Amino acid sequence: MKKERKNLLNGCSRTSVFVSPKNYKSFTSKSNYPKSWRVSCRFYDPKFSNKYPDGFQFRKQFSSESLQELKELAGLQKEIMEEMLDVKNYNPIEEDYMTEAFSKLHPHLPFIDALKKAHKNKSPRWSKGYSKDVLRLINDIDKIKSDIGFVKLLIGEVETWHIKTMLDYLKPSDSVYNHSRSHLQSLFKELKQYGCCGKENPVNDVEKRIEEIKIREVITIEDMMCVHKYLQTKCYTFFRYGKIFFYAAGRSTEFMQIQKKHVDLDNQEYQVLIKKGRQYTWEKKIIIKAAIPYWREVLSECTDEDDYLFSAGLVPGEKPISAKQISRRWKRHVKDSDDIKDAEGSILKVTADFYTHKHLFLDILDEMSNNRLKDIESPAKRMANHTTDNTTSVYTTGRKTRKNRDLKNLVVE
Repeated sequence: MKKERKNLLNGCSRTSVFVSPKNYKSFTSKSNYPKSWRVSCRFYDPKFSNKYPDGFQFRKQFSSESLQELKELAGLQKEIMEEMLDVKNYNPIEEDYMTEAFSKLHPHLPFIDALKKAHKNKSPRWSKGYSKDVLRLINDIDKIKSDIGFVKLLIGEVETWHIKTMLDYLKPSDSVYNHSRSHLQSLFKELKQYGCCGKENPVNDVEKRIEEIKIREVITIEDMMCVHKYLQTKCYTFFRYGKIFFYAAGRSTEFMQIQKKHVDLDNQEYQVLIKKGRQYTWEKKIIIKAAIPYWREVLSECTDEDDYLFSAGLVPGEKPISAKQISRRWKRHVKDSDDIKDAEGSILKVTADFYTHKHLFLDILDEMSNNRLKDIESPAKRMANHTTDNTTSVYTTGRKTRKNRDLKNLVVE
């Protein structure tokens, strides 16, 4: 039976450190015990796998005439050896301490360590939410590696069937499965550049699952007015955020990063950092007239140009909050509420998500464009910053400004 090994730096590993003689704890002063003892383990380094296929025997001997002293030395020497290997990264074959210079990505790293390093490399280019999702997946895989027999798997050994086995064992929904596949594909794209997975990305051949696309539920304008009326007295700052969000057709992830300095209320514009694919682009978006009072109110509460408009409590502050808090507030104050009444006075049970604000507003704009704005580019597409035709990119800045004047003066019925 093979001894369990602990993974160390640079793909190295070791067996447990043990004391010899094995039954030393049972010795008494009357026992016929040896006067020379040792602590030892087997150390494995992938660079020396041919020379030491069964591992290098790392040992430290000590001796004494006193049994009490031998027992104390045994515990001490065991602790010293474990600290040398696990904390100080000592390599007994090379008789030197490994440093971070040797801990870059390479094919001999344990696969979980390599995934974490790849995540660390990529995370500065990702949104915080996406980065957390990827790290959560890595941690989930780390928890099941023993169950699926991948404890000793090195990143250079990972093949498509390993990826498929991991994803299947986690038993995610079809949607989560495809997202997890995408996360791993991105990580292995990074790993491939360091020669960690051969010429091909092992995730590429894992087939996507067919997802059942559900029709998103959109609340009616009448019910939305009832919800806003309720929130206005129950949770005013959330009501205010809902109004600003509704009239903007944006994303909460973008709104959480808006600072006072990004808003030009005189020109009815604000800037957001759009993160799509590999590009981060600052774009100007429009503030329509109906939303101005709410924007002005939030801006008046800022004490500094660098204040985030929607910090803790959805009021201005020094630090942004997670966009996920919006969904949590919506569930707590709206979905779980029995106090919202419809126009007839009956309890209104809302099952649509907060994001329904955006879909409802864009539906309204789209209907308006069909009825009376046929001569200009769809206001819904412009409010949502959707790219729709190849000629848009050749328009001059001046023309774009002129085309957006209608949005600033738009009256939403």
